[in-house]
Amino acid sequence: MMFPRRALLFAFALTPALVHHAAAQPPPARPGSAVVRGRILAADTSKPLKRARVTFMSVDLGGPPRSTTTNVNGQYEMKDLPAGRYNVTADRSGYLPLRYGQRRPLESARPLQVSEGQTIEKIDFTLPRTGAISGRVVDEIGDVVAGATIFALRTEFWRGRRQLVPAGPATTTDDVGRYRVTGLAPGSYVIRATTRDRWTATRNGSKDSMSFLPTYFSGTTDVATAGRVTVGIGQQIAGIDLQLVPGKTVTVSGRAVDSHGTPLANVSLSQSTIGPNGGIVGPAAGGGAPVAADGTFTIKDVVPGEYTLVAAGHDEVARFPLVVTAAGVDNLSLVGSPGWTMTGVVTTDTGGSPSMPVARVRVVVTMLTALPGMIFQGEPRYTQKLDEDWAITIGGISGPARVRVLVPDGWALKSIMHKGRDIADSVIEPPSAAETMSGVEVVLTNRVTTVNGQLVDRQGMPVDGSVVIFSTDNAKWYDGTRFIRSTRPDQSGQFSIGGLPAGEYYVIALEDVQDGAWNDPEYLESIRRSADRITLAEGATRAIAPKLVIP
Repeated sequence: MMFPRRALLFAFALTPALVHHAAAQPPPARPGSAVVRGRILAADTSKPLKRARVTFMSVDLGGPPRSTTTNVNGQYEMKDLPAGRYNVTADRSGYLPLRYGQRRPLESARPLQVSEGQTIEKIDFTLPRTGAISGRVVDEIGDVVAGATIFALRTEFWRGRRQLVPAGPATTTDDVGRYRVTGLAPGSYVIRATTRDRWTATRNGSKDSMSFLPTYFSGTTDVATAGRVTVGIGQQIAGIDLQLVPGKTVTVSGRAVDSHGTPLANVSLSQSTIGPNGGIVGPAAGGGAPVAADGTFTIKDVVPGEYTLVAAGHDEVARFPLVVTAAGVDNLSLVGSPGWTMTGVVTTDTGGSPSMPVARVRVVVTMLTALPGMIFQGEPRYTQKLDEDWAITIGGISGPARVRVLVPDGWALKSIMHKGRDIADSVIEPPSAAETMSGVEVVLTNRVTTVNGQLVDRQGMPVDGSVVIFSTDNAKWYDGTRFIRSTRPDQSGQFSIGGLPAGEYYVIALEDVQDGAWNDPEYLESIRRSADRITLAEGATRAIAPKLVIP
């Protein structure tokens, strides 16, 4: 059997606000003279937390994060900070991490504004304890099941749809079937158990290959009827037991050839449980087989469920989302396609090359059907190159894709032109005739829009909240879009958002926004009616004074 070279991924996703303004290789942080001090306490006991870690990440300057730890009195001090805005995070084992400005877990954070030579006191954090869910996993007759994989899943909008995603890393049951999922923020969770166990059962003289089906609390294989477990801050919930449901394994078969009709090398079934907080991507148990000389393949002992079927070989690949039912799947037809290549040049709207080091710009192609972190034997290899003369060559692209351009502050993407059409915000389909998409022109500009403002109450005093700016065109509400931004004002109520494309936007200030909620089109639609409209001209600076809205 041929399996992917990488079978496990713990993945993270960046929000659009971070992606579009991150330099590829930021300059080293310059020395500074500011000092920030504070204290970390436990929310449940108000006792100081020693050995808590406090991390400062510059919003403006780039560079690696800087960290310090608290002493026995829970106190910390960060010296020699350059002036600028910082995302500050406090974390300690057994407690939920909090970022500066968060009043509760999962809320969006706010930047800390630091001036040169300034000493800022009392940047304190009160960390709540993590929640946990525990229980036992048994089989259909009540015997314990060791080594079962357990995920706590919660509903979030991710990768273009609202779905169940893992709240953190998976855990496994011990030798007596016990599990404990820790590190949980307050919320509602679905608990799922899976195993790789296989056995043979003989019934009426026939032998069946058996396994346990993915099972949800409380004892169902249908996620739609799964029980929900609600966890409060620091709450430890026990007795969430699962009894696994056995079922027959089935066969998946078909034919897999490349674009010339030659049999591909291998076929693999892969499963993924991933989300913005990480997860697992890997081969399914027993989920691989070689392709025969006539192009046919048969994968045996497949547990019914949702998979991605990947056939690869000869630098070609075919990907196919597959739902395997209790009847199995046969007569599949997979035709591979070679990876395509994109070539072009990075230029500016004035016609010259960008006045910055090449290393500070990245042009990235995101393949929409690819599995994160999975590289299959025989499939095209993704390559990315930006030469000193600003020539782009990106190869090994499979299927439809989007292009993202990462630039430093002070620059923005203006357009990506190909054959007279701007494809910057489009899904790009693979070339049909040639395997190279040539003549792509990535146009950057230093005429960057800026939206400045201050969030204050009727008395002119700074208030806390979140400012969300999003395009009035809902076709631009998609994952990774450059037309949506969100920020929290600093401690004086000031905020600044730079680099939005020129156009029409909604602007709204909200008291409470869950981190990343602005990626969900349904959420944007729910707040659109309460928002103001603004127009951003290319290179213009716009001052606004949004009023706090409670939807």
